[in-house]
Amino acid sequence: MVNVCPGAEQADCHLIEFPDGRKALIDIADAGDAPGAALAFLKAHRVAAIDLVVISHFHRDHYGRLRDLINSGVRIGRVAINLPSAADERAEHEKPWGFDRQDVESVLRLLGEQHIPCFTPKAGDRLMEIPLAGGKVASLDVVCLFDGFVPSYGETDVNDTSIIVRLSHGTTRALFTGDLNAELGGVLAKSDFDLKADILKVPHHGTEGCAPNAFFDRVHPQAALVPSPKGLWLSPRSKRIRDYFSDHAIPTYVCGIDGHVTVIMTASGFSIEAERGARSTPPAADARGH
Repeated sequence: MVNVCPGAEQADCHLIEFPDGRKALIDIADAGDAPGAALAFLKAHRVAAIDLVVISHFHRDHYGRLRDLINSGVRIGRVAINLPSAADERAEHEKPWGFDRQDVESVLRLLGEQHIPCFTPKAGDRLMEIPLAGGKVASLDVVCLFDGFVPSYGETDVNDTSIIVRLSHGTTRALFTGDLNAELGGVLAKSDFDLKADILKVPHHGTEGCAPNAFFDRVHPQAALVPSPKGLWLSPRSKRIRDYFSDHAIPTYVCGIDGHVTVIMTASGFSIEAERGARSTPPAADARGH
């Protein structure tokens, strides 16, 4: 979890490195009051090529540095997107604060001009797979995504077009949830989707309005990552989510507090290191029999 929101505003950026050196990005943005943070991190870590970029959804605090990434010279293999249709009126109403179709389409044109493949995956698609010893694999899979309409719910907003993906190393799992909202989160909590994960990237920067507690129950994480500035995480807007993870004794890492956060996943568990002081891995994470 890259610390792209060290100030007062929020953003998302997560870098994944697979055992064979291949890399993926889940979102590429930085906060409005921390311009350049995402690319500075990639440069500092000498990232010259990214095999896959997943834009969870088209809000600026999730895709906002994609154009800069393309122009930076970093080699990009392909980009997974989920663009709301032109007929989605709810998406068009979000222009003042998050969704700007003209800007999005200009970024997509730039991808085409640079001959970078762009595609929309389907639920169940395996986006990346790396063989491991003993017949195991490390993989990145699409759990679910919706195009702005959910049969059992109806129309959603841009947040609920988030591509939800699961990173697996053997049977150790991390779930990336974009900005999953309360309504669709409630639907998923009652669904047959496989949501179980050891590590949860908390949706919507950990603020009220994100997925309900029933969704967290379904995931049953052993650790939580929150891409949120300190002030927002400690504000009343995040109280329910703070209380949930505190009440369940789930270690929670907030990039605006902990800085860059590194998760090391293995086929038998995981460990977490925070830039501003490591915390112990929860015992359950090493004793799950993976």
